[in-house]
Amino acid sequence: MRDTVPKKAAKDYTAEGLRGLAALNVFFSHFFLVFFPLGFDKLFPGLQTSPAYNGAMEHFLRLPFISILWNGNFAVCVFFALSGFVLSKPYYDGPGLESLRDRYLKRYLRLSVPIAGSILIGFLLLKLGWLRNLDAAALTHSDWYRQYFTFIPTWPGAVQDMLYRSIFLGETRYNPPLWTMRLEFVGSLLTFAFYTLMPHGNWRKVLHYAIALVCIGFFAQKDAIYYFAFLAGGLIWVLPRPRSNAFVLLTVTAIFFGAYQFSAPFTWLPNPVLYEIKAFYNVLGAFLLLWALRSGYCDGVLASAPMRNLGRMSFSFYLTHFFVIGTFSCWFYLQWAARWPRAAVTSLDCIFSLLLALAAAHFFELFVDRRGIEWSKRLLGAPVPAQA
Repeated sequence: MRDTVPKKAAKDYTAEGLRGLAALNVFFSHFFLVFFPLGFDKLFPGLQTSPAYNGAMEHFLRLPFISILWNGNFAVCVFFALSGFVLSKPYYDGPGLESLRDRYLKRYLRLSVPIAGSILIGFLLLKLGWLRNLDAAALTHSDWYRQYFTFIPTWPGAVQDMLYRSIFLGETRYNPPLWTMRLEFVGSLLTFAFYTLMPHGNWRKVLHYAIALVCIGFFAQKDAIYYFAFLAGGLIWVLPRPRSNAFVLLTVTAIFFGAYQFSAPFTWLPNPVLYEIKAFYNVLGAFLLLWALRSGYCDGVLASAPMRNLGRMSFSFYLTHFFVIGTFSCWFYLQWAARWPRAAVTSLDCIFSLLLALAAAHFFELFVDRRGIEWSKRLLGAPVPAQA
């Protein structure tokens, strides 16, 4: 099975561009949830229970299929599928088991250094009183947003979160988007173990997949669907590249599943029972989208220089954008909401906040994220060649 997969370039820039778009999706999801909370009653029913403004923007945000552009859960599923795709690459490139083991050993530092940096930022912003989420939520009536940053920060607690509570236990109090980091870390380790233990022979591989699915499903319970996204991402390497009609069909189906919301166009879909229905179809959509992009038809856009730069900053953007929303976005809205029309205030706020978030991500990637990569390489060095 491995021998049928052609060698790839050192880096898949199309995947990098897709990761950047997914990060933007998460930003829009969080921004709109703050200022238009009732617009998400179809994507995330029950998230908003208090009365809130229900105007033209809210109606637009809940439109079927268009809402995929701010469906943050789908973007997260894309992240997980992309991780499985990228992390499994050494196996499919050839005898890359040592590379897999090397990545496995470096994974904790690769993730925990930028995680720790973001937690430090959250701790300092809380200490300084610069987070204005509660004030903004009082105006927008966002039930989702008012639940964050309501505790008293302590340095010992922040250090514990930096070292182990976020990456191992899923703690999110200093930076809410960190809820995905435990899934990312465990999913990465599962991917490394899965391909390191991959047997020879097609029927043995089928049995290996079956055992992995059963074990993950049994032990991970409701989170299993997200771990399946990692395995699905790795499976992309052995599937045929879609051409023409197949590309169109896969793309349309991926958008349909990725846009899943609790409204009429989707009510006919069967309930997976064992997993949260939205997560199930979003993972399926992420897998199909990644497969469709293997066609190469979108490489010119996704692998372009701007998209590659966005992809390079995507992890930093993901880790820092919530702070920009909690500080600048909320401050801007509080300053101008009573003076300007709602549409004008939020439009300008979104544009300025996005530019500021991109700038913050650039510096975070330069001074924090890169350091994590460099330190992991220095600590563990180059992989030791396997002995004959």
